[in-house]
Amino acid sequence: MATGYAQHMASDYDGALVAVETDADELVLIHPPGGPPEAPASLPSNPCDPGEIPEDAAVRMVREMTGLDVTIVREYARFIQEGTPTGTMLAHCYIARVTGGSLIYEGPEGPARAYPLDALPAIMPIRVANQRALDAYLKQRGLASPGPSTGP
Repeated sequence: MATGYAQHMASDYDGALVAVETDADELVLIHPPGGPPEAPASLPSNPCDPGEIPEDAAVRMVREMTGLDVTIVREYARFIQEGTPTGTMLAHCYIARVTGGSLIYEGPEGPARAYPLDALPAIMPIRVANQRALDAYLKQRGLASPGPSTGP
């Protein structure tokens, strides 16, 4: 059983998923290698390092995956995601605002790009927690998801 936040809910580890907003009201997504052309994208996200606070992990992940510095605005969703490659995840979903840096095009998770909210590419089908997180974010913004819904 994981320590920290994850031990309080039936999960093995904490993960951070980040909706990165730009000043132009765009959303930053990454394009991991192997994504299908019809659904190539992902939110910046990963498991937290052992003992790492999810909010701190979110800031670190965004920097590593996109080249951007961010400030966390708020946690907008939290849910249990079963069936991930590393077990059951307690997903912490954050909204973050860009404060500096510049988008990288050859990051560890592929290129990072900013998209208008009405022109988002679909999330990779294997990234179920990402789809749930994006659906929750868009619902709070009063918008429809660009891909099929895979969770509540």
